[in-house]
Amino acid sequence: MKMKKLVLTILSALALLIMVGNVQAQKKLVNKAALWANEGEKLDTALGSIFVAEKGEKTKDWYKTYFVKGQVYQAIAETENEEFKKITTDPLIKAFDNYAKAYSMEKSSSIHATLDMTFIKMSNNLANKAYEASQVDDYATAFNYYETTLELMKQEVFKGEIDTAIVYYCALTAQKSSNWEKAIQYYDQVIEMGYGGGDSYTFLAETYKQKGDTINFVNTLRAGFEKYPENESILGTLINYYLLETDNSEDVFIYVDKAIEKDPGNAQLYFGKGILYDKLGNVEMSAEQYKKCIELDPNFIDAYFNVGVLYFNQGIALTDVANEIKDNTKYQEAKKVADERFAKALPYMEKAFELNPGEPGLSETLQIIYYRLSMMEKYNELKNM
Repeated sequence: MKMKKLVLTILSALALLIMVGNVQAQKKLVNKAALWANEGEKLDTALGSIFVAEKGEKTKDWYKTYFVKGQVYQAIAETENEEFKKITTDPLIKAFDNYAKAYSMEKSSSIHATLDMTFIKMSNNLANKAYEASQVDDYATAFNYYETTLELMKQEVFKGEIDTAIVYYCALTAQKSSNWEKAIQYYDQVIEMGYGGGDSYTFLAETYKQKGDTINFVNTLRAGFEKYPENESILGTLINYYLLETDNSEDVFIYVDKAIEKDPGNAQLYFGKGILYDKLGNVEMSAEQYKKCIELDPNFIDAYFNVGVLYFNQGIALTDVANEIKDNTKYQEAKKVADERFAKALPYMEKAFELNPGEPGLSETLQIIYYRLSMMEKYNELKNM
């Protein structure tokens, strides 16, 4: 219905143009549209009239045609009439596009002062529209409004002023709408302007990661770390990457140690370092880091559990070795060594179970240790529980 109505409006205006068919009449059509725009009336007819004027021999290159077209779109953007609101999408953006075109056309100097004031007003209106769209998670629309705001601020009235916050929001909304290339473009500008500090490097890196570009993801984080070595966001992202997504764990120690130097009381950092040493197969250093973590946070369940697992796994491996021995004396000696590992695991597993008694995995592991160490009373108690 909306398209049909607009087509009929255009045809009606075209019929009018054919009837009058002279320069004065064509310009009168534009002036009539301007009147309707100013009054907020007949905006569908006004827009149709302008579409026709754009094809008129004497009005298609007239600056006022596009100035009035901008006014019509702006009136649609500001109207309370629900029918007029349905005429087009993003009317404020279209208003600016036509105002900018009119401003740059020949003999348009008479409207420059008016447009300068309009542009100043529009900068706030466009930014508000962007904010409203982002509040309902319509990030693609928000990005269009923010980017248009940047284009608007290139007008002479702003004297080359750049709103760094708007550039940042362009990057952020582009990222959230999966517009990776635009997000990268604007984050690069944000970083060049020094806005957002190290966090901007993190956001740019995450954009590369979401795009599937792991090389630039890591390189961006490293560049950010070189410039902002104290930034927790960069450090945390780098550490998590090496901990969770790569086997090349040795490279991350420089970042973990830097983080510990900055925040020596952070138990989580020692826990992460313990995981790193575990990945490298260095059990003793791994256990040392987990124990440091426990010193800083006596209720850190995962640290107790991980130390217990380190010793428990050693006990399992040594038990497998013992089971291959045929000589009973040597077997008993080997079994004793294995049991010593289980005994080292025991206090950590018990503490972890004490802190989290509802975890089935802890209960099962403890039962195995009790059984291996012939602690049958505790074994049965736990099994019954």
